[in-house]
Amino acid sequence: MPPSIPGSFSATSEQVLRLLVEEASSDVSIFLPPGEDIKLGSYIGCSSEVKITIFSDGDGATLDGQGTTGLFVLRRGCSLSLRGVTLVNASAAEGFSGIIDAMYAGDITLVDSIVIGSRTTARGGAIQAHAGGSVSLINSTFKDCAAADGDLAQLESEVGFQPKVKILLGFYQISSTLSGVYGVHLENTSLAQRWLYFVRQFEINPVGLVFPGSCLGSMRVQLLIGSLWPFVAGTAVALAIIAHEMATYRSVRSALDHAKGRMLWWMILILYLVLPSVSRSIFSAKSCQSFVYDDTTEDRISYLRADLTTTCNRGPNWTDGSNELEAYFWSFFILWPVLVPCCFLALLLSIRSAVRAQRASRLSRATAFLWRDYTSRCLFWEVLDLLRKIFLTSMVLFIDSEFGSSKLERSIVAATVSAMYLAILALARPYRRADDLYLACLSSLLLTCCFISGIVVQLCDSNVYENMCFNLIGFASADGAIAFVIALTIAMLAVSLAVVAVAAANAATAPTIRLVSSGREPLRDGFTLGEGLQWHLFLSHVWSTGQDAVAVIKNQLRRLLPGIQVFLDVDNLQRIGDLEAYIGRSQVVLIFLSRGCLRSKARDTRPPPCHTSLASLTLTSPAQNCLREARAALRLGKPLILVHEADPTKGGGTIRARRTTDRDTHAPTTPAELRHPPFPQELRAECPVDLQPDVFDAGWPLVVWQRMEEFQRVSLKMIAEALLLQTPKYRSQPALPLRIPGELQGQALSFPVQPVLWVSTANDGARALAEELRVVFPDIGVTDDAPNATQSDAGEATHMLLYLRDTTWSDELLAEHVKAARARGMPIVMAHENDPDRGGCSFDRFFQSTPDELLSEGLYDALAVACLPGSHRGVSLLLIAKELGGTTAAGARVHSVTRASLVPARRTPTRSKEATALPLEHV
Repeated sequence: MPPSIPGSFSATSEQVLRLLVEEASSDVSIFLPPGEDIKLGSYIGCSSEVKITIFSDGDGATLDGQGTTGLFVLRRGCSLSLRGVTLVNASAAEGFSGIIDAMYAGDITLVDSIVIGSRTTARGGAIQAHAGGSVSLINSTFKDCAAADGDLAQLESEVGFQPKVKILLGFYQISSTLSGVYGVHLENTSLAQRWLYFVRQFEINPVGLVFPGSCLGSMRVQLLIGSLWPFVAGTAVALAIIAHEMATYRSVRSALDHAKGRMLWWMILILYLVLPSVSRSIFSAKSCQSFVYDDTTEDRISYLRADLTTTCNRGPNWTDGSNELEAYFWSFFILWPVLVPCCFLALLLSIRSAVRAQRASRLSRATAFLWRDYTSRCLFWEVLDLLRKIFLTSMVLFIDSEFGSSKLERSIVAATVSAMYLAILALARPYRRADDLYLACLSSLLLTCCFISGIVVQLCDSNVYENMCFNLIGFASADGAIAFVIALTIAMLAVSLAVVAVAAANAATAPTIRLVSSGREPLRDGFTLGEGLQWHLFLSHVWSTGQDAVAVIKNQLRRLLPGIQVFLDVDNLQRIGDLEAYIGRSQVVLIFLSRGCLRSKARDTRPPPCHTSLASLTLTSPAQNCLREARAALRLGKPLILVHEADPTKGGGTIRARRTTDRDTHAPTTPAELRHPPFPQELRAECPVDLQPDVFDAGWPLVVWQRMEEFQRVSLKMIAEALLLQTPKYRSQPALPLRIPGELQGQALSFPVQPVLWVSTANDGARALAEELRVVFPDIGVTDDAPNATQSDAGEATHMLLYLRDTTWSDELLAEHVKAARARGMPIVMAHENDPDRGGCSFDRFFQSTPDELLSEGLYDALAVACLPGSHRGVSLLLIAKELGGTTAAGARVHSVTRASLVPARRTPTRSKEATALPLEHV
């Protein structure tokens, strides 16, 4: 069927739809034929100030996220209208919304559309719109859309509740068996009895808690109920999920298709929780207790501990009743302690390639409970931990099944296993988070102590020798050892709660890079490295002018971006001949542009080495390895991030001015300028001609490196965004706004007293800078009257703005105005322009051009605020505002710096690959 609107385009596949939306340079209408079902593999992004209209008619068309991706990401003024379309199975990436994620976008409209099954871990189950246009929902229906509680989801991601709960649960599931499995009798006081009752609740055996074994009938019935109830519970949960999906989709096939992942997740959770307790109940068919019934012959009779009516051995007057349970025991033994871990192992094997390749799939999402907490090289650690718990809670009963609970052998074996597991934990370091590793090691250490203390209790309870407890151990009775065991179990709970509390407190204030949309740390978990890769970032630099800066970049990124892996030669280089291999195992290559970095051999006259060890100084000439790294990165198709040294004294090159229009207009920084700062002309000239287009003209993100902390954080966020957009987890996003808690851009400023700036008419460009400030802080008054005059509408001036640029002090009247301000005691706020397009120059120049009288009076004793271009401009304006009395205290006049306040009019940007400069978010 042809499009129903003349001039519109028709799309019948994801490729065509993506091309029409992402390549749109003007408004476009896209027709989806009725009945068409287009399945998306990743977000479709729009980052131009255009209007996209997607429509269908008749029965409508369907856009399907397949449970692995959201549908649309809108940025930078893009508007989207959907009409007559069904949107299903959207599953958002971390920090994004399901159907539409919009930030600084245009209007969003849904007409006669249906949204089904949209889910996200952040806010906005279906649509999230921030700092943009209006959202209109007309005759549209939303079904089964869910979003996690934003604050709770953020806290869970930052604290990591899941692994900590699993560690704590495993500790108590094992320690609760000390009495029943190991024969350590701890019930010496009523307090101990109450504590042990609390601990036994972690066994997660609701049938055993509600119905004592004797109430269920024979041992055969107890085995059947104890082994099969989890499957009944799992079936009930599955039916509930299907019923919920049926209410949404009204089709058994569709309901089953969408319920598969959730049913699998719940079944894994149930089996994981009950496996130790069910295995222990199965082994109760092998746990016997023996009694002497003839003192003369010392003949014994054995009974099952769980059922004292069933004998375990054959005697003159009875048969071995436990033989009837053999078939049940071995059947359930194979089903639970053997098959369940094997099934978990099979699931992990099936998603191994997807996880290591950082590809999200329905199966990998459904099985995330088993692998999300561990590093990719320890993907199967959960199976190993399950086997440990099964062995310590049940399989240890194979050791002397008749007399084992009254002997020390089981406790000795358990203590040995726990100590060995502790050593393996320390060596393998399987957990993603360090606090989880420390808690797991502490759990194993306390378990080892519990088993050792259990041995002491058993010795003290023995009556083989008189006063054996005191003579061997030093305790008068077992009470001291029992108290120690109970204290250890209480300590584990206390430490776990303390770890969670500290992690939560640190997470709230930790100065780490977060997603603006969700507040989560972007590399905390999930898919962040491609298949076969080892490092997120490779740092290429020349030692003579870049070594100190890249060391700072690595250290700061590791501190601000937990989970990042960075290659730096002094830390990771082993063989210079493997340089290409190191680049091949890196996600992104960062080239630090400073003097000599890309100098060709023919032009090289400097001796300092680049990426060479002392053993290989004679093998390479200066900067050859930097060129080698750049060529290898381009040959291997690695994305580049260019970081330019801004300080000439640190090896920075000169910057080519971009504008030829009036430099004094001070137009707020545009998106194009944010994406494309001026290129370092001198550094480009050093680069071989054949390499210049691929490095400097290919649209790679260019970041200007700054050393002042507030400006440096902006540079680091730009590097982080450019890097994250190349990772599998965020590759489909056109932009990734980031923030750092506590940063200057995150502070809401207020002015207790309204500041009024006096700008001298003799100070070239000062008025334009003051007006630039007023765009962001409208309450700032501006006057150009002399200090002794008053401004009728803004009051008398409170500060003088001294704008330092190349033409400053060319008018002698400016010196007189500065003297007058100083005579009145008026604070002088100095702003040093660093942007060549605005007349920026080195500060040394002012020591030559400033009148001697002002120099001798200490005019420059106070620091001037650096006015930097591009993405750093917002920080400069904030610093000036703080000099004018802006504070973070609550007040009536509260202001924030956002991209919108810096860019009054949106403009059409270039391709998203080049759009890497960060917006100045949420001040």
